[in-house]
Amino acid sequence: ITLERGLKVLKNSFCYYEDYLDSKITPTDLFYLKSRELARELVEYSHKGMILSREEFEERKAAAEAAKTEQSSVFYSRSRPV
Repeated sequence: ITLERGLKVLKNSFCYYEDYLDSKITPTDLFYLKSRELARELVEYSHKGMILSREEFEERKAAAEAAKTEQSSVFYSRSRPV
């Protein structure tokens, strides 16, 4: 897992894995499939290209949040008078 990829997941504001899957679903998919759940399953099983598994998504999200926390801690420590 790279920090850059983890931050990208967070930047795209995918708080939940389902939101990430939904971002890969098109209106055409929904038109033909008639079910968001079925569309998510097809996306999750990689029928629409390279998709993160739930575990990979959670790992990258955690890495991004940790990096964000670390970055804000560094900024805070630099801004405090000595």
